[in-house]
Amino acid sequence: MSPDLLLDPQLKYWVLLPISFVMVLVGILRANVTQLMSGGPKLTPFKKFREQSFLGRVGAFRANNSVLTEQEFQQRQEYFIATLNTDHFYSEPISEDDKPANPFTDPSTNDAMMNMMKGNLMNYIPQTLIMGWINYFFAGFVIMKLPFPLTDSFKQMLQNGVATPDLNVRYVSSISWYFVNLLGLRPIYTILLQDSSAVDALMQQQSQTQQVPTIGGPGGPKVDKVYKAEAENLQVVDHKSIFDGIVERVLEAN
Repeated sequence: MSPDLLLDPQLKYWVLLPISFVMVLVGILRANVTQLMSGGPKLTPFKKFREQSFLGRVGAFRANNSVLTEQEFQQRQEYFIATLNTDHFYSEPISEDDKPANPFTDPSTNDAMMNMMKGNLMNYIPQTLIMGWINYFFAGFVIMKLPFPLTDSFKQMLQNGVATPDLNVRYVSSISWYFVNLLGLRPIYTILLQDSSAVDALMQQQSQTQQVPTIGGPGGPKVDKVYKAEAENLQVVDHKSIFDGIVERVLEAN
């Protein structure tokens, strides 16, 4: 049997709650500072917005063409295929050579790199300071016991910094409580910040999730390749109107 510990009730006031409070406070400050440093949302240029909007129209037609008649479907299909094979909606002219452009000459690349550096600074500096503070003042503390049983596979996650291999897995160390708060404070941030976008940005900084390359952006596919792929997809779309046989179906339902 694993030995049981008699925990001092004052641990929750002097260790558990201070760690949680500091992490919540630092998270809110980091969200506000990040929002101030971002400088507000940037407007999408009209040509780039038109380029992406046309792709959205093509996708909506491909997914919802069943509400059209056969004639309407053919007219729209011919229009979209013909337009996708031209450069009418391109935001920028496409170069003839296949040599990839230097991403550092694109202003959006520099902005993305600068925003990534700011996000890394706003992530690593507070986490380093909090981790150092916990290691200096609360290293080796066992601060709570979970009210439900766990398997031994959770021992390394919940008892980090406590060199007691025979201790019951339900006990949680101070350093492990820091990591639990780091990954599980999203509901608290949602209640306090009242802004889902700020919460998503904050959690993205903590998890270091990379953004998906956009069309025509740094590392993303070229717009002409995307347009031609959409034109090929439209050529094989099968049309089946929801109004075909509607009279018979209504009569059968009644």
